Amino acid sequence: MADLVHLCDKSVMSDAKQQLARALETALAQYAETMGEAFPILPALDVANDPDLWAVAEIDGDEFRIRVSTGTADCTASLWASAFADGEFRKSFGIATGADASTMSHISLVWLMLHEMHHFQMRHFGAPTARQPSQASVLKKHGLVTRTKKSASAHSSDATEISLIFEMRADHDATEMLLDAYSSDEWLDLRTRVAAISAMMMLIERADSSNQRLGITHPKAATRIFQLLGHVIDMPVIAAHLELNQGTDSQPRPDNLPTQAEQESFAAQIVIPAFFDAVSLANITSAQTITDDLGSATDFFHDVEAVKLDHSAAPNELVTVGAQQWADLVALNTQISW
Repeated sequence: MADLVHLCDKSVMSDAKQQLARALETALAQYAETMGEAFPILPALDVANDPDLWAVAEIDGDEFRIRVSTGTADCTASLWASAFADGEFRKSFGIATGADASTMSHISLVWLMLHEMHHFQMRHFGAPTARQPSQASVLKKHGLVTRTKKSASAHSSDATEISLIFEMRADHDATEMLLDAYSSDEWLDLRTRVAAISAMMMLIERADSSNQRLGITHPKAATRIFQLLGHVIDMPVIAAHLELNQGTDSQPRPDNLPTQAEQESFAAQIVIPAFFDAVSLANITSAQTITDDLGSATDFFHDVEAVKLDHSAAPNELVTVGAQQWADLVALNTQISW
């Protein structure tokens, strides 16, 4: 993987701008390493001196621009400073992974940059043809992490639903790229990246929920974390199933799959701790609604197993709020012509 490693206004601006520029540089390097080619366009980074947390991916003519606030870097750094100041979290996560607050803040910002880059990569600036929803616009002054296009129309119910799906898609591809391919030698590194992603998802929900009068533009953090950990659980077998889809075999070859013992150990040492890392981060940030939406570990992983057995599981068949919204969005996604 690419290398991941309050003062006066000018110094804050300078430090935050450097953090954001480094995050974008790392994201571009990660893209190139994963895809074997450079990102199709070099994003212009525009950093605004604003204490609110927001990031906007926008197209202006032939230019793709990522506009982001200094507050995004500062809020991310503050969350991770608080996390590592918590003795319980430092013991359960910091000592276990060897990570520190600075590294975690950087990885969180890298994921955010990848997320915004994938909005461009997936052409999320135009509306789907079915139901004729228009792309919603949220001004940066409202402090939401979102994307916009010049002359975009105002919110509508359809546009909000499309926005939620766009966010989940960008989440998926950014996460897949940051986590990279499964390796039994990189379990702890993987756990740090998962926690970094979870933290940014929580920051986004906090920014989004503070502007409810404008309409929620992003899925719940618990929904995004449900999708995230669902992907992590599958990581040991993804490569084998991809090879299966490209070949003629009806079942993955045993030599391409980790042993059952390895898969169970991965779940016990990485997946389950990653869930509790997310719960701990929610508690540290006093985000009780996120803790409630995630539910208990038993209910959360019950829902993960349920959607694996039946990808079209209905929301009323699931227990946790995050899983229920995920199922709603999956159903909605199948109704739209892309």
